[in-house]
Amino acid sequence: MKPSYAGFLFISLAVAGYSFLPVFIQPLYDANLTPLEIAFWRYSMAAPLLWGLSVIERRRLQTIARRPPAIPLLLMGLLLAVAAMAAFTGLDLLPAGTFVVIFYTYPAIVALIALFMGERLSRWGWVAVALTLVGVSLTAPDFSAGLAGENATGVIFALINAVVVTAYYILSERLLRGVSQIFRSSALTCTGAWVTLGIIAVFSGIRLPPPETIVPFVALSTISTIVPIFALNVGIQKLGSSRAAVVGSFEPLLTAFLAMVFLGQQMEPIQWLGGLVIVVSIILLQTLGRPVLSLATTGISGKAISAASD
Repeated sequence: MKPSYAGFLFISLAVAGYSFLPVFIQPLYDANLTPLEIAFWRYSMAAPLLWGLSVIERRRLQTIARRPPAIPLLLMGLLLAVAAMAAFTGLDLLPAGTFVVIFYTYPAIVALIALFMGERLSRWGWVAVALTLVGVSLTAPDFSAGLAGENATGVIFALINAVVVTAYYILSERLLRGVSQIFRSSALTCTGAWVTLGIIAVFSGIRLPPPETIVPFVALSTISTIVPIFALNVGIQKLGSSRAAVVGSFEPLLTAFLAMVFLGQQMEPIQWLGGLVIVVSIILLQTLGRPVLSLATTGISGKAISAASD
């Protein structure tokens, strides 16, 4: 399988995992758990499982091309923790649709930063980025409502979330290049997030989750944490940060669909239209929006250029 197709599948898997977040989090909110408590116990369960998988992974690997850089990946966990808290705070201050539209400016931000770092999208790739922004706006019909009144703080947190996720995409592509131990890398990142949230919890206080929340927490920690973190790390390596960010933009559509199925929320016709636009943008990206890499990135060998075209 070509790296671009494999990357698309891994990013799609990550998006599917993250899209289940509202389904798994709703019972936790119903149990009166705070955002910090949800985030802390989420990573407390996910980190040991990832370390266990990393042990199995290491035993199966016959050769290790490059060991994961431990300290930088632990610091990447700080980004995950900041992103989680910014998202929870922003969603508390803004309507969900407004937050989603502001947050999903991050594919464009990733593409712009990647442009200055040697990874350039083709013309059709930029068309896909633009269509993504339009599609996400349509899938969140209450976007304008969140801009009325004094919602500047919520907008700031949404932008912080977008910038932090942008940094994660860019850094992940570079830190994990050539690394074969993806589960270990994911475990380090997850541990960094858990330690960061634990430090916050020391000063804020935290409660044990009630017994009835164990099943939602297990689902949240596995389906919506372990699976997407691992798949995202692999997908970014195969697609590049900018293309991976665009492919990941169909998350609002899938999230809305899952909320309709599991939470009884209705989708408006305009949301279906927005989803169609996002799907078209991803098809354009996969068929016409091949990345154009600079000579600084590829070198001058025909072999390197040929590999990049995949």
